[in-house]
Amino acid sequence: MGTPLATRVRSKLSRIARDLTLPAHERKWRRIWSRVEPIQGWLSVGEGKWLFETARLLPPGANIVEIGSFQGRSTCCLAAACRGNDKRVFAIDTFDGGSDLPMCNSFAAFSENLKRCGVESYVEPIKCRSTQVAKTWNTPIHLLFIDGSHLYEEVVADFVGFFPHVIGGGMVAFHDVDETKPGVLKAWNEFFMNQFMGIGYCDRLGYGRKPENHSPRLGDGSSKQLGA
Repeated sequence: MGTPLATRVRSKLSRIARDLTLPAHERKWRRIWSRVEPIQGWLSVGEGKWLFETARLLPPGANIVEIGSFQGRSTCCLAAACRGNDKRVFAIDTFDGGSDLPMCNSFAAFSENLKRCGVESYVEPIKCRSTQVAKTWNTPIHLLFIDGSHLYEEVVADFVGFFPHVIGGGMVAFHDVDETKPGVLKAWNEFFMNQFMGIGYCDRLGYGRKPENHSPRLGDGSSKQLGA
């Protein structure tokens, strides 16, 4: 039998050897998650990996829009996939809590977390209400991640404001599509699902792809809220 130190060294070397057999992007993901995991937030490891992998597969020059960033847990997962290329994350948040969270200033923690993860140069924070940003937005979106207010009217407004800018075939994802956030779940069931092809789920994250030739299809009971 070896000494406890020798045992630990062999265990570490064995783990390193196993890691070297993994694809480069999987090793990259494991490194970034070790830094992201301590960040305060509600994103699971499975959801974080889905965001990272989806962003990684986007074409060069892709634009990613995140609505609701808080302290940067999901932002760092998205931005890690932009390292070494010219993809970019636009992180839209008031950084003051929001409609359904306690008031707090999260921007300092957000900025520090981006620096610690080495992704600050790939993120453009936009400190403003998402509905205000949508009024003047004119940039094509390849991945839209909506995780701002969970109030029904406001999550619908986020979708209506930014979905027209998502390119045909672009991906849209929503966080908290479950019973704990009835506003998001109602919006998903009544309206969002009708707009997508290739619908899927990852933990509490629901997603779909915008059809190449898209025309809005309103769900029952949604036309009043959407102003249609």
